[in-house]
Amino acid sequence: MSILRCKFTKEKDMIYISHLDLQRLLQRSLRRAGIKVSYSQGFNPHPKISFGQALSLGTVSFGEYIDIELDEDISEDDFLTRINNALPDGVKFLKAVCIDKSIPSLMSSISHGSYTLEIKVNDNITIDDIKAKIDEFMKKDEIVFIKKTKKGKLKEVNIRPLIRRLNEVSLEDNILILNAIISTGSSGNLNPNTLVEKLSEVSNLNMDIDNIKIIRNDLYSEDNKKLITPI
Repeated sequence: MSILRCKFTKEKDMIYISHLDLQRLLQRSLRRAGIKVSYSQGFNPHPKISFGQALSLGTVSFGEYIDIELDEDISEDDFLTRINNALPDGVKFLKAVCIDKSIPSLMSSISHGSYTLEIKVNDNITIDDIKAKIDEFMKKDEIVFIKKTKKGKLKEVNIRPLIRRLNEVSLEDNILILNAIISTGSSGNLNPNTLVEKLSEVSNLNMDIDNIKIIRNDLYSEDNKKLITPI
C-alpha cells in the first residue's frame, strides 16, 4: 500500500469538463489502467483520491495535483506509463512521487497559484504605461471587491493581501500578457477574473474583461515565506 502524489496537465478539450467530471474520468482511467486504488470502509466506499484546489471551467493548467492511495506497490514510472495510456487527449500525468501518510493533504497545504493572463487592451497604450499602472496598483494597501455570499448578501473583501505578485510580460497587437501569483487555497482564494476586473477598474485600463485567457502554471504551498511546489 502506498500514496502517490501526482502532477498532471489539463488542456485542449478537457478544459471544458467540470471538476466532478474530471474526478470521474480519472477514476475510470485508473480502472482501465488496472491500477488498484484503495477504497474507504463502510456502507458507501469511495476511492481514496484527493485533489488540490479545483480548476475553473475553461482554464488550461500545466500544474494540477492529485493524491492517490493504492492497494498495490507500483513503481512511479510504471504508474505513469499505465495511467497515460488510459487517459484521453488533453490530460497527461507528468510526475508521480510516493509520499508518507504524515504529509499534509493537498487541500490543506496549497496556498498559491501561478497564472498567465492574456487580455485584449482596447486603448492605444504602451507597455511602460501599463507597467506604471500595475506598480501603482500593487502599492495600494486596500483593493475592495464586492462579493455576494452564499446567502445572497453583499460583502466587502480586500483582495490586496491575496495578490503576491503581478507583472506585465508583453503587449503586442493590443494583447496584454500578465503573470500573477495569487492566493489559491482553502484559507484564501482569488479568482483570476476578479484580479483582472479590479486592475481594469482601479487603474483605468480599458480591457476586455469578459474574454480573458487564463493558464494555471503551477500550485504552491508556503514554507518560511517561500513558495514550494507539492512535489
